[in-house]
Amino acid sequence: MATNLRIRSLSVATNTAAHSFDFASPLTLVTGTTSMGKSTLLMLIKHALGGNAALTPAVVQHVTHVDLAIQAGNSPLILRRRIGPDAGIVEIIEPGSGVVEHTWPVSPTPADGPSISRFLLEALGIPVERVPTSRMGVNARTTALTFRDIFRYCYLQAKEIDRSVVGHLDQNVNPKRVATFELMFGLTDPELLDLKRRRGLERDQAKQLEKDAVAIDRFIREDGIADPDELRARRLQLLQQLGAAEDRLRATREEVEALTAAEEERRGRLSAALSNSKKLHEETDLMAMAVRGREAVLAQLNLDLAKAERLSTAVGLLSPFEFSTCPRCMQELGPRELAETDCLLCCQPIEPVDLGDIQSSAQNVGRIHDQMAETEQLLRSDIAAHAQAQQAASQADAELEVLHREYDQATAGAVSPRIELVARLSRETEALRQRVDETNRHAAMWRRLDQLRAQVAQHRKNQRQLAVDITEREKALRRRGAQLEDIDEAFKEEVERIGIPVDGVARIDPTTFLPLVGDTAFEALQASGGGASTALNVAYHLTLLTTAIDHPAVLLPDLLIIDSPRKAIGNREPDVALGRRLYARLVTLAETYGRKIQIIVADNDIPTGIVSTHATIDLTSQRSVVPGVTNTGVGQGHRVEDVQGEQ
Repeated sequence: MATNLRIRSLSVATNTAAHSFDFASPLTLVTGTTSMGKSTLLMLIKHALGGNAALTPAVVQHVTHVDLAIQAGNSPLILRRRIGPDAGIVEIIEPGSGVVEHTWPVSPTPADGPSISRFLLEALGIPVERVPTSRMGVNARTTALTFRDIFRYCYLQAKEIDRSVVGHLDQNVNPKRVATFELMFGLTDPELLDLKRRRGLERDQAKQLEKDAVAIDRFIREDGIADPDELRARRLQLLQQLGAAEDRLRATREEVEALTAAEEERRGRLSAALSNSKKLHEETDLMAMAVRGREAVLAQLNLDLAKAERLSTAVGLLSPFEFSTCPRCMQELGPRELAETDCLLCCQPIEPVDLGDIQSSAQNVGRIHDQMAETEQLLRSDIAAHAQAQQAASQADAELEVLHREYDQATAGAVSPRIELVARLSRETEALRQRVDETNRHAAMWRRLDQLRAQVAQHRKNQRQLAVDITEREKALRRRGAQLEDIDEAFKEEVERIGIPVDGVARIDPTTFLPLVGDTAFEALQASGGGASTALNVAYHLTLLTTAIDHPAVLLPDLLIIDSPRKAIGNREPDVALGRRLYARLVTLAETYGRKIQIIVADNDIPTGIVSTHATIDLTSQRSVVPGVTNTGVGQGHRVEDVQGEQ
């Protein structure tokens, strides 16, 4: 039988008041004049269940929250959802106490994490499954089914009732619509979904591997890489050449090492001679510096001697004389008026002449002569030593030159050519190694190409086997669940019972699970009477609902909410008659199934006899859906149908 989901009551609260609406009857009719909030009432039910409902400005401006009492499976629940910034969660309220037992996010992170959707699915006993995003399961991408996907089958919105079946025109919604149908009617299960996911994964992997194989094959062709047989022959030849080259290189290196050992002594002598030459040149430079120093000292002594001799001569010879005339111009000096202590010649003060100074000056000249004699002797010794050092350095340079020539002649004739041969053989060996590596890489490309092709073939084989398994599993599920043929026949009978005027046989497409008339798709129907599309959509949902109730394995909830079918059908006499027949069918089903079914209809112009004999919520200006608001939207230029919301 169908999954038990029943709406018990809805309470709409503002800051100042609250209205409570009861839905205990199998058939509840919501009536009222335009603008009283019939569609808004249904949208608030959807909102409380975590849906993205279309809310009018009157609701947004005045309503604080709604409390929805439901029966989900065996669990009585009260769901509270606020309006406005706090609408992102749904609170579970304990009946009677008003205590919040739990809160669930509406849009969780991650997307398939704990949420009000998962909570409701678990309460209803509907498995939380992931389904392929592609209708045929041709890729590995999956998405989680949600309570919203289930509820689309329970709610016929006014905006979509005459043009879309469970949102099938929305390409983003349609794959999940089909997957939801299959899950609810037992046409799929976790095993089948896993088979489809694995088939998609095999296909995706095969597709990616094929791309890799094509890329490698294109590179091989464009680069002119030889085939595997030619590469094997080429590699064998290159390995033989490489072995011979490595043998020659090894022998040449051993020969160079032997020659190098024989030249060790010669290199030692050359190094010793180089060090000796450097040492002797350093000693020569030091002796040259000593000679220059001696010469500087001797020059200074000559200057000191000349100065001392001039002083001794001037003081000793001129101090005894008294000048009366200038010895230069012969003018008399007597008339000058000078102090007695000043010189008549230069007019400068006369220093007293000390005979001791004259004697000391003479002695200083003698000492300078002695120093000069000693310095000249040392200079001659240093010059001789410098010359000897220069000669020794020259001899060392000559010996070093001889050793250099001998070493160069020896290495030029033996070691150097072999070292050059080693370098050339090394280059040749490395070039052969690179060619071998290149051949190995090319061979690896061929092996990788063969592996990819084998893997593609295996994935395609797995894909074909999974397709067979899927077909077998679908057959088994159809035998166990509701037969599509039964649903098809039930839909045709439902259309006939309501008396919907159609040009052709009404049936259910076994692939898309959508209603058809003949071979004409629902959105392309041009049936007579204007309201046939709406009536067909209602008949389709009634068929699914009654099938769910009659088949124990079906998971579709036993709830159907219909918004404004009479308004969508039209006002011409044939349409009015169709509307009466449609409502008569709803009454018949409610009376037949009783508490097994719940139908909620909001509409204008519901037949008077039906309204007077069944549970009715009559919305008036004194009791509109929003407490204290006499006009819920239309008078302000807004209808629920005009407000954007998830379908």
